[in-house]
Amino acid sequence: MKPFQVAMPKTVSQASRLQQEESAPFLAAGTDLLARIKEYVTVPDLVIDLKRIDGFHGITSDERGVWIGALTSMREVAEHAAIRDGYPALSETIENAATPQIRNMATIGGNLCQQPRCWYLRHEGYSCVKNGGTGCWAREGENEFHAVFGNKVCAVTHPSNAAPVLVAYDAVIEVQGDGKTREVAAEQFFVTPEQDPRKEVNLAAGEMVTRILLPGENQTTRWGYSEAREKQSFDWALASVTVLLDRGGRAGEHRVVFGAVSPAPLRRKDLEKILADGANDPDRISQLQQKVGEGATPLSQNGYKVPMLQGLIAKAVRMAHGQKEG
Repeated sequence: MKPFQVAMPKTVSQASRLQQEESAPFLAAGTDLLARIKEYVTVPDLVIDLKRIDGFHGITSDERGVWIGALTSMREVAEHAAIRDGYPALSETIENAATPQIRNMATIGGNLCQQPRCWYLRHEGYSCVKNGGTGCWAREGENEFHAVFGNKVCAVTHPSNAAPVLVAYDAVIEVQGDGKTREVAAEQFFVTPEQDPRKEVNLAAGEMVTRILLPGENQTTRWGYSEAREKQSFDWALASVTVLLDRGGRAGEHRVVFGAVSPAPLRRKDLEKILADGANDPDRISQLQQKVGEGATPLSQNGYKVPMLQGLIAKAVRMAHGQKEG
């Protein structure tokens, strides 16, 4: 690992200006960045540690909903009463992520902004469209864990397990730069390769995630989350499905979002319409399963993700309707 210096600014403005001047990466807990530095994927001369900036940590509530500071640990988010009671799909999802040790360290902001786990992108010997080169090695190479949707420019999958759930809740991502604050809907926060192959999230130079809002109007007790992994121990999801029904008590306002099958969380409005058109029954679930694969372009080794999604959506829908598996 190449030695580097660490800056510890005390304000957003200081961090923002420093990042723009030095093109240095921001550091939250470092569970992703330090791994990339050790692998020589990222070789910075300077790293900007955000932990001394006030206001980035903690969970509070107001008339709009629940606010989560970007440096709040994944464990704190999963265990907080306001999250467990009002947004249980997020709590459940995070409790399925990583290991207890990593959840104690990793931050919710870092989880959203981490880079894809594509082995070609993370190997110093390969040049691809995502790191400034051309083409996508995974499309014709080892692609077992890559995207089956939106994979024509780049076949990475977004690694955040929390991201699809935040999209389902219509979360708002608060972003700050040098003297400026803006809010971005979660569905627009994640960037696809077609939009910009060099980016995963909607952040300009000098900008950072400061807080995440879970809107109070989108709470629901009718939810389901299902995922599949290659192994039960610490691993990233091969595919996941989040289903929210009747958000805010509004009949027919549903959300269906896929994770780990595309470069950004994939909302499926066509499946939401099927859910809104009728009651829960085997025919309805079969209709959902038949439509899951529409738009998919599987690669040579990852076609299994389509039938996997068919099983996951059935499980998530049954869970949202209070039906237990098995």
